[in-house]
Order: sequence, then structure tokens, then C-alpha cells
Amino acid sequence: MYISIKNRLIFLLIVFTLLPFVLLRFVAYPRIRADIQEVLIRNLDGIGHKQAELVTNWGRERMKNVRVVANNPLMVRCAKITKDDKDYPDVVQYLEVVKNEYGYKGVLISNDQGLVTVATSEEGVGIDISQMDYFKQAAEGKTFVSNVFPSEIPLTNEVGEKELGMPTMFVSTPLKDRDGVVVGVVAIRVDENALNDLMTSLHLGQTGETYLVNKDGYMVTESRFAAHLKEMGLVKRRCALELKLVNSETGELTTGAKQCVAGINGFDAKGYKDYSGLTVLGVWHWLPEFNLGVIAEIDRDEGYGPAYNLKYVVASVLLIIAFPIVIVAYIIGRKTSVPIIKLDEVAKKMASGDLTQRVDIKREDEIGELADSFNAMAKFLDQKTKDVVESEKRYRELVNSVKEGVYQSEPGAEGVFTVINKTGAEILGYGSPEEVVGTKVKNIYVDPEDRRRLCEKLEKDGIWREFISLCKRKNGESFYAERTSSLLRDEKGNPVAINGVFRDISERKKVEQEIAESEKKYRLMFNSLKEGVYQSEPEVDGAFLWINQAGAEILGYKSPEEVIGTKVKDIYVKSDDRVKVVEKLTKEGVWKGFVSFCKRKNGERFYMERTCNLITDEKGKTVRIDGIFRDVTERKELEMQLQESEKHHRLLLNSLKEGIYQCEPTEEGVFTWINKSGAELLGYSSPEEVIGTRVKDVYVNPDDRKELIEKLDREGVWRDFTSYCKKKDGERFISERTCNLVRDENGKPLRIEGVFRDITER
Repeated sequence: MYISIKNRLIFLLIVFTLLPFVLLRFVAYPRIRADIQEVLIRNLDGIGHKQAELVTNWGRERMKNVRVVANNPLMVRCAKITKDDKDYPDVVQYLEVVKNEYGYKGVLISNDQGLVTVATSEEGVGIDISQMDYFKQAAEGKTFVSNVFPSEIPLTNEVGEKELGMPTMFVSTPLKDRDGVVVGVVAIRVDENALNDLMTSLHLGQTGETYLVNKDGYMVTESRFAAHLKEMGLVKRRCALELKLVNSETGELTTGAKQCVAGINGFDAKGYKDYSGLTVLGVWHWLPEFNLGVIAEIDRDEGYGPAYNLKYVVASVLLIIAFPIVIVAYIIGRKTSVPIIKLDEVAKKMASGDLTQRVDIKREDEIGELADSFNAMAKFLDQKTKDVVESEKRYRELVNSVKEGVYQSEPGAEGVFTVINKTGAEILGYGSPEEVVGTKVKNIYVDPEDRRRLCEKLEKDGIWREFISLCKRKNGESFYAERTSSLLRDEKGNPVAINGVFRDISERKKVEQEIAESEKKYRLMFNSLKEGVYQSEPEVDGAFLWINQAGAEILGYKSPEEVIGTKVKDIYVKSDDRVKVVEKLTKEGVWKGFVSFCKRKNGERFYMERTCNLITDEKGKTVRIDGIFRDVTERKELEMQLQESEKHHRLLLNSLKEGIYQCEPTEEGVFTWINKSGAELLGYSSPEEVIGTRVKDVYVNPDDRKELIEKLDREGVWRDFTSYCKKKDGERFISERTCNLVRDENGKPLRIEGVFRDITER
């Protein structure tokens, strides 16, 4: 078939004119769009990671602060302190300083039963918090960050008014005595607005936001669009704890919220319906340490806007270019292909991470609009990257604001400091971090071998927590440093850097030495006691670990050293008694005042009375048994004599024809004892039937009981008091009685004792 060269040329020109645009539409555009989506999701994911890191660091800082308060030696006494104690004002002042210094809503301390003993002004002394999660977790020895929940007391809301049920949260930690026993709980009420500030510190365009979600799918921080949500009727007062992240079309949690609360970290680049019904792009990260999730979202139309615009521009250009004449098509084709190539080159550079690239095309046509849209997209992504950099800057400022030293160094014993915060530089005696960077880390150790040991430990385990060593400052002054360090490796497992946190604990070491000296004095004091004091292994076959001099002598030994190492069960006449002790302590933790039959070294038998308690570590593992005991053989013999004497007296009282009784000293008091004649006079077959019944029920006129109580309270005794009474079956009789009120040494009424008879016949 013959085709003229003119037509062939026109055809070829048309083909070659349209070919670049076809390629742009079906090759370059999908790649550019994919690159844009990848950059957007990468930046969105970076923001989500950064926010999750900020929340994690924020929570851990609060946990560290509450542990600092609990470690204050003054706090141990707060578990039993009252307002009448002279130290009470100092404790309250200290807690107020902590509250104001760190910006908390309140600080409280409770005893081990959950009763608040001291608190700042917004809390209530005497409140029972035993059922609160933050108390239970801390009482078990854990430092705990609670969920955000409605406050149990009125708190100041966003308009300055007191409101019950305000979103609040607590950070708590156990309060322990020097033996490691949990005696109470220290808890701080955190300002929930601090989380709001963290979440709103980054802005994602016009429609983007980051927020926190709890395990039930409720938003626990405020949304950027809270005012709009109120207009929509989704919330009344605030988003926190009111707004559930539900897709209104399905009635289920939104895709991001559902994945997040399930503990699955990820993102959705295709888009899903958010809580307000808009289609959004989102990333989410679950923080199991705090039972919170971080979600970052932006409207899909805004996020992919430049890509959508590019699609429409390319389609428009294809339609327009399809009709020009051959020569114009050829010229336009050449002219058009150049900027498209530029766009492709710039897109590739942007995809490689260079977001400063711009397309320098000044044209009054679709290509110019495409270039403008592309530049707008690049500017948007560049700005988001700068926002992330600014966020990182703020994070560095946050690190510089902490009171602990934070550093990074090269790996190896000869490594130098590469990064250190201001506090770390000051602890080491330098004026600024810049002075420290580049100096050898081993030079801060008094013994350089400590650096070598640290590097070996990190090479083996990857981390070393709470490593204590003697260090020195720039001026040579020595101090004790406590640090936690970890080894950072690259993808191939090669050491890259050592990261660490350290603090000056010289004062704490001084206190520990003072405590050790105090413990020595206490042991001397224990050896001066007449009672036996001991510590033993917690097993049935456990041996004595320590005992005082009096305890050794009670057991028939000359010195404590002879006792230590012997099995505890060998002192019992019946070895099963040791099994009962261990089982009782395992179940209840303490056994007070129990008596057992024991034997001395020479086999002599005696009665021993003791009180024991089971000591556990922070993880709840049993460590030892502590106890105090005494020889009560003489007392037991006296008690048996008294019991025999009491038996004879009761037989004598039961042989009398008059009724003899004892009862509680109140108007509603009940019989606590009565002889057999008294029970029969009241129509009962035995004294046991009478004990526990109310005394006033035997009177025909209950006011007679009231008159008797008042008379005894004034005079202590009433002789020949006559009143109408009734028996168990209702039969009435006239009773004549003599009563007296028995008081204790402080004058407090203990009981009423009396003798009565039936004088109806008389």
C-alpha cells in the first residue's frame, strides 16, 4: 500500500509528538506519583515515630521523677505520718516543691493499705485508693503509668472551673523501707495537657493531626479540630475520653485505631474513613509500655493533592496536543519534551531524598501549571521535612533540659565523646558540651580499667544497667557515677556507637554509707535485747542466716556464730511445726504471737513465742524469714495454772442458785458469760444459748436497761435493783439484781458484772 512521504512524515511526527506524553502518562507519571506517595508516607511515618518517641521519653521521665521522690529517705516515714507529726509540714512543703517544679497536678503518699497519709492541696488526706490500678501495681513493687481516666476528685478544667471526671493520669511507684519491704505508694497526678502539647507540637498541613488513643479506642488527647467536632455533635466538652474513634458507616473502630489498639504498628497509604467520616492517610504506633497508641493522619486529598493535579494536567495536555498540525506538533513536541525530562530528573532527585529541588520552568500553559504544581508539592514536602528537623531540634533541647547526663561515644576503650548534653558536660566539670566532644571517655574514670570492663560487657550483652564507678571531673575532683549504657550496631552487626545516661550519685553513696553505719548500730542494739532476733532461709530445710546474742543463748548456744548455718527445723520438738510456719508465711506473709514447743542445744525443752514475717524482693520472690522470739515457759505454766483455777471457779459459780453474768457495758450490749442457774432463770437450757443475746431484751420495759447504764456510769454499782423481766418463752418474772461496772486502768468501761434472782414469789 502506497503512503506518501508527507503523510508518513505527518504520521511519524504525530506519533513522535504524542509519544513523550503517552510515556509521561503511563510511565513517568505513575513513577512520580509512587515517589510522591512514598515520600509522603515516609514523612508521615517519621512524624509518627517521632511523636511515639516523645511520648515514650515523656512517660519514662515521669517514672524516673516519681522514683526520685520515693527514694528520698524522708518519704519512708510518710507511710505512717499524721498531721500531728512535727515533720508533716516539711513533707508537704517538699511535695509542693516537686509538684511546682515539674508541673504536676498533685503528689500523694499512701500507706500499704491504700490510705492517703499526706498529699498536696488538690488531693485529700484520708482517701482510700486501694482499689485504684496505680496503687495496686505500685504495691506489687512496680513503677506504673496509669491510663488516662476520669478524675475521682474535682480538678480545674480549661475554663478555670472545678470539674469532676476531668481526664487525668497517675504515675506511681512503691515506697520501701531499708529492708526493701513495700510500706506505701508514692503517686503523682500528671497534667494531661502535657500530652496534648506533645501531640500538637507538629502540624501536618491544613488537615493533618497526631493524637493518642487508649486500648478501648477512645482519644485521650485533644484534636486540632475540637471546635468543629463540637459543632458536629461528636463531643460535648472535650475530645479526651469522649470521642471514640469509630467509623460512622460501619460502627466499628477506624482502620488505624483498630490496628493500633491490637498492637500492630503500620500505615495505610490507600486511605480509610476516620472518626469524622473523611478519607485519610494514616500511620500508627502502639506503645505497650503505657497502653497508649500514637496515630498520625492527614486527609488523602491534601496528601496526594499534587499527584492528583499532575494526573489532570497530563490528561489535558494529551487532549490538546492531539490536533495540531505536523510542524506545530513537531515543534511543540520538542519544546514539551524538555520540561518533562526536567520533571523526571527532579522527581528522581526528590525520591533519593533531596527535597530542595525545584523545576525552573516559566510557561503560560499546562506544562507551566504542572511545574507550578510540582514545585508546590516539593515545597510542601520540604516544609514537612523541616518540621521534622525542627521536632528533632526540640527533642535535643528536651535532652539538654534533663538533669541526667546523656551522651554518645565511639565504641572501644579508646573511644571519644561524639555527643553529650549540657547537664552531662556540667557533671564532668566542663562549661559546655563542645569542650567534652572529642575527649577520650576513659579519661573520666579514676580507674581506666572500668572503661575496658564496660566495653567488654557491652560487646557481650549489648547493655549494662546501673553500672557504678568512681569518676573524676575536669579539675580532678572525684565523684561516684551511675550509668546505663547500650551498644549500637549497624545492619551487619558492627559496633557503631555507645549510647548512655549517667548521673552523679555521690550524695546517694554517702547516704548508703550512713545507712550501713546505722545498720551496724542497729545490729548492736539487737544484740542488747533480751528477746531473740533472727533471719533464716525461707525454705522448710532453711538454715539460720543471722541471730543476736540473746537468741543464741535462749537456744543454748554460747554465740551467734554457733547457730548460723544450723537448720531451723532442728529447734522444734515436732519438725512438722516448721512446715506449718513456712506454709502460713507463704500464704499470709506474717504470723504474730504463735507458740511452739522447742528444744535447746542440750535437748532441754521449752515453750517459745515468736512473730515472723516473710521478706520478698521487688519481683515477689521470697528472700528470707525475719523473726523475734522469747522463752515463755514460765508464762505457759502460769497460764495452765490459771486455766485450772478458772475451771474450779466456773464450777463453783455454776453450782450457785443465783444467776451470775457478764455483759458489754452499753445499752445494746450482749451477754458475754452467764452461769447455768442464770440461763435456767431466763428460760434457756444452757449458758451457750444466752451468750450473744441482747441484755435489754430480757426487760419488759427496755428503759430499765438505760436507767441501769446511767446509774452505773455515775456510781459504778447498783445494789438490789428490781425490775420486771421476761424469759425466753415470754413468761414474766420479777428480778432483783446487784451490778457493778468494771473499768480499765484508764477509766474506760470494760464490762458489767452482776448477780440476779427471781423474787416473784417473795
